[in-house]
Amino acid sequence: MSHRATVIGLALIGVLALLVGVVLGERLFGRRAPPAPEIAGIYLQDFQLADDFHLIHHSGQAFTRDSLKGSWTFLYFGYSYCPDVCPLTLVELDRLQKLLAAQGADGNTAYLFISVDPQRDTPERLREYVTYFNPKFQGVTGPPAELDRLAKPLRVFYQRGSSAENSANYTMDHTSTIILIDPAARPRAIFTPPQNPEQMAADFLKIRAAAP
Repeated sequence: MSHRATVIGLALIGVLALLVGVVLGERLFGRRAPPAPEIAGIYLQDFQLADDFHLIHHSGQAFTRDSLKGSWTFLYFGYSYCPDVCPLTLVELDRLQKLLAAQGADGNTAYLFISVDPQRDTPERLREYVTYFNPKFQGVTGPPAELDRLAKPLRVFYQRGSSAENSANYTMDHTSTIILIDPAARPRAIFTPPQNPEQMAADFLKIRAAAP
């Protein structure tokens, strides 16, 4: 199985698990949410990040759940040594940022690349990597235990590849979804691959308009 096929498979597994949790929660608690906006992605209602996490921003500052508050954040898990899907996704996010900026809708947005490879992705390397694609992009990483506190509730999976002969040139298999977080640090939508920047921009405007 190719690296890209593995990534897409992980993305689908994560989305299915997340949807099951949302549906069960609604049935158990009997809460009737307002109609969801019709988007190409998967809209999430009343989904919370239960645990806090303590990661490191590419500036060297601490990054926690509170750091997500105040902005609409497009969040993506990957790593800088990724040979294919990560740089392609960052190119798509760059296009998305420019589309929103052209519509005057980018003033309260953030674009966050979370590295699942803290062994090689130092804050300094992350800063150079993400800002190469767009100066507005931010990089974050941290110990695996802290990464898991954010990744697992979002049904994002990652693991070190087993095929690399050279331990310094390993790959990381990881889910390749883009997750939209609202200004209250609540996940609002999941965009599965292939992600289309024009469609994501249109979906984001619908989600933002429907937000309480």
